[in-house]
Amino acid sequence: MPLATRVFVSMALAAFFASVTMLVMPDVGGLGPPPSVPDALSWVNRGVMQPLFLVPAVLAAVLYAFAKTRPLPHGLIRARSSLSPMGDGLSKTQRLEATRSAFAAQSVGADGLVLAELMVDAGVRTGASDIHLHPLKDQATVSVRIDGSLESLGTLDLAQYAQLINRLKVLGRLTHYVTDRPQDGQFTLDTATGNAEVRLSLLPTQHGEKAVMRLAGLGNEGPRLENLSLPESVRAQLTRMLDKPQGLLFFTGPTGSGKTTSIYASVAHLQQTRGALAQIATIEDPIEFSLQGAAQTQVNRAAGLDFATGLRALLRQDPNVLVVGEIRDAETARIATQAALTGHLILTTVHADSAPGVFNRLLEMGVEPSVLASVALASFSQRLLRKLCPHCRQPEPPTDEQKARLEAFGTAPAEYFIARGCDECGGTGVLGRAAVFEVMLMTDELREELKSNPSTQRLMSVAKDQGLVPLREAALKRARDGEVSLAEALRVSE
Repeated sequence: MPLATRVFVSMALAAFFASVTMLVMPDVGGLGPPPSVPDALSWVNRGVMQPLFLVPAVLAAVLYAFAKTRPLPHGLIRARSSLSPMGDGLSKTQRLEATRSAFAAQSVGADGLVLAELMVDAGVRTGASDIHLHPLKDQATVSVRIDGSLESLGTLDLAQYAQLINRLKVLGRLTHYVTDRPQDGQFTLDTATGNAEVRLSLLPTQHGEKAVMRLAGLGNEGPRLENLSLPESVRAQLTRMLDKPQGLLFFTGPTGSGKTTSIYASVAHLQQTRGALAQIATIEDPIEFSLQGAAQTQVNRAAGLDFATGLRALLRQDPNVLVVGEIRDAETARIATQAALTGHLILTTVHADSAPGVFNRLLEMGVEPSVLASVALASFSQRLLRKLCPHCRQPEPPTDEQKARLEAFGTAPAEYFIARGCDECGGTGVLGRAAVFEVMLMTDELREELKSNPSTQRLMSVAKDQGLVPLREAALKRARDGEVSLAEALRVSE
């Protein structure tokens, strides 16, 4: 009989309904998809649980009656309904407070299985980008990052926290007994709002393993260019580059600036425009979104699979489009440039502080200037800005220090705005984030300049003459338009 038709109960079979803690089953009576079968088998092998075998018809009848009369104390049913839908129209403050209240009520006595779903569900409902779990001496804190700012969600006792970490390790397919070194993983968890793609990072600290879950995506589609806050000019430039049959397209920016989101949205655009012709392969560390129709490969250095090795193998798979998570060494850079020369479109990231800086970084890795000039299509440097809440936004003149900085930049006086905070934005003055870009499109003049191995400053000067808008100017334009504060625009201009 298939494992998916078994119900696992505790050894106290006399108290069957009161002791059910885990179900492995098809979707019956709206209970949702099953938890992990390997989890259940692990519990059985350790003697914690004992299997009870039922034929599917009896199983369905038992579960239907059970769901109507006896809710699970700490199991799948409770996890699925732990945070009831809050509806539309709630302010940021109301949604956060409602989530805090629900979390406080539902986390009492909950086990790791329930807590994992509670965490992700709470993050999704509050629009968080990250969930932070931090163990302290006497308790563990739970926080969510919303619009770039951390907000407290609540606390857990250390016994619960240990169960939660163990559950996250199972979901992320991490080594359970390893507690003295960092581990990274990813998993997909079904929530009431859709499938959440979660990127998990564990780090050993003085009081235990600290965990951060990045909510990389929600739903089945993933990022789309039309759903990103791209300026229309940047979107047009990006889609024009994506229409090219071959070449290298670079994205750069600090951690958390949205590079990966831009790449995945670009891949979605390629799948939409090229259809069956889009043979797409990726080598990533880690895989952050599941791309339907793409062959995605996870870097595994322990097994000898790094970016260079993976990229070399992917080229033998005859793809049209390649996504390389990051070019960080000379070998990967060399293979990527050669692949671009032989008819592949490659999207990748390089750590640099500006769009022209990407090319100097590659030159430092030993890439031949003439080869780089031949294959490079464009470089996109990006940052995320915290948007002002439109409900409490008001004009605010620049401070004397800000005026001095604007004069040093040669920026003309203008009206700027600030948001003091209200219920709609949770008192933060911030509601959402917007991307700002510095785009360097390769032209004949830039290709010739690149062949001479120029400095970043020289390349920036030539790029400006060819139409590049520096990141600072793009950010200040957002401030003049009232989308972000002047302080926020200056922050990314450093």
